[in-house]
Amino acid sequence: MIFNNRLNNISEYHFQKLEMIKKEALKSGKKIIDLSIGDPDLPVENEIIQALIESLKLKNFNKYPPYEGIEELKKAIIKYYKEVFSVELQLNEVLILIGSKEGINNIIPAICDIGDYVITPIPSYPVYKTCCHLWGVNTYDLPLFEKNSYLPQFNKIPKEISNKSKMLILNYPNNPTGAIANSDFYKDVIKYCAKNNIVLCNDGAYNEIIKEGEKTLSILQFDEKKQCIEFGTFSKIYNMTGFRIGYAVGNSNIIRSLLKIKSNVDSGQFIPIQYAAIEALKLNRTYVNKIRKIYDERRTAVKEILENHNIHFFDGEGTFYIWCKTPNKFTTEQFCEELLIKYGIIVTPGITFSEFSKEYFRISLTQDTGKIVNTLNKLEIF
Repeated sequence: MIFNNRLNNISEYHFQKLEMIKKEALKSGKKIIDLSIGDPDLPVENEIIQALIESLKLKNFNKYPPYEGIEELKKAIIKYYKEVFSVELQLNEVLILIGSKEGINNIIPAICDIGDYVITPIPSYPVYKTCCHLWGVNTYDLPLFEKNSYLPQFNKIPKEISNKSKMLILNYPNNPTGAIANSDFYKDVIKYCAKNNIVLCNDGAYNEIIKEGEKTLSILQFDEKKQCIEFGTFSKIYNMTGFRIGYAVGNSNIIRSLLKIKSNVDSGQFIPIQYAAIEALKLNRTYVNKIRKIYDERRTAVKEILENHNIHFFDGEGTFYIWCKTPNKFTTEQFCEELLIKYGIIVTPGITFSEFSKEYFRISLTQDTGKIVNTLNKLEIF
């Protein structure tokens, strides 16, 4: 059989590999604590579940949804952006997605032609580069360094790359590093993209996962001309990963192009799931701070253990990840294997996010605090 040649340049999705490793370990009777994938252990709020159940009683709940999403959910997102970010949006500037991952894939052909360039940070969520390569689009690696708080230096991008790039993808708060961006950074990157006629796309999956009491930011707050697009998801702050519901907001022309792709490749998200998302957005800031407090406690506890065991980490304040340097006497592959075999701990090796970060690994704080602490305390001092 003949397959698409582009698949030769794409490796198997690493988290699928980790899932297989986990299954094999469990099958052999080993006790495992999975600190790899960003799948929250916290429950979905009862109000969300009830909204899902009640919407199953609606007439035509089982019919095709509107391709752009139901108007009620779009209006709820508009209200959320107004209340939380003081950003005014119109209905044609909001698009409902089957999870933000779907939107990240579909934005590539919506903006780029085969052979175009997209600027992608490294390390980063591997889906950015993979989706580009699936669509025949080239990527330019924009390295992120700890000395710069994992914020990219745009003056380091060669002029010839700026001239031929169609899009720049950002992700703040950042996966895998936990870095956060500030208003000055957002203003600078918006200015850079406008100057070079580049579409700026921020993956805001972790916008709400920051320290308790801190004010969350959206890139749209600093985008006065609405030239950008931002992806959002209900997966992380509302613990709804399996629901597969997200959205894109921003420039209406980009939204229209994204919808053109989307309407040709899928038929929208199940209507009751959209009503569940509306209920999620009704949860107040008390709920958001409750979730943040839980991750704050886990982050603080894990950082203390890492310090005690001489494992260097970046002191990030966003997401529910901790980005760690592999101890010197190991390669990352050896260290991750040591953690699994000796302690039953699964973490994500840095090479998942780029060759550039192969000397690092990522810890996900998506297990109960006590369980994480008890397990990590068993580590030897490196």
